[in-house]
Amino acid sequence: MTSADTPRVLHVVGSPRGEASVSTRVARAFLDAYAQTRPGHEVTTLDVWTADLPRFDGDLAIAKLAPLVGETRTPQQEAGWARVERVVADFARHDKIVISAPMWNFGLPWELKHYIDLLVQPGLSFGMNEALEHVGLLADRPVQLVLTRSSPLPEGSPEDFQLPYLRHILGFIGLHDVRSLVVEGTTLRPAAREELVAKHCDRARAAAADF
Repeated sequence: MTSADTPRVLHVVGSPRGEASVSTRVARAFLDAYAQTRPGHEVTTLDVWTADLPRFDGDLAIAKLAPLVGETRTPQQEAGWARVERVVADFARHDKIVISAPMWNFGLPWELKHYIDLLVQPGLSFGMNEALEHVGLLADRPVQLVLTRSSPLPEGSPEDFQLPYLRHILGFIGLHDVRSLVVEGTTLRPAAREELVAKHCDRARAAAADF
């Protein structure tokens, strides 16, 4: 846990489809079941599609590297970097993380990737040890992934840039307790899709008991 206060859970919503999103619906089933057994815990939702996230443009890319190459940030760059620091700090203050997302073109939706690019910063979420190896700077905590794919992929498929990437990038910043719930074959007629959602909502509720 990151603090002795009320445990905090952050749900990062990676789909822009609202109630039409299978990943969001299954994640909510997970969180509803979690809240029933842990009513004192605080659950916060961060929808990356509506959140006021700083645009990682040229100024921020320069600000990121400036200290590493001995350059000085401009006041504008310092102001922009302060916003990045707040994004990382807000993520880090949560004791548990839930990330829900569909697969887009074998990877992640671009706005979720944008959020990850804000989180993964030298000196804030990762650094280097004396052996010049990368080390995560964030304290480990449980992470539940709720991921969907329109078509099934075999385990270990070289076409999967969703689950392996998330496991790798989370581990890179220090988060190794990563669990996953994957819903495949979501491109279905309404009745069949609802049956699929119901099945995986049951799985999600069961998984919440150990989170």
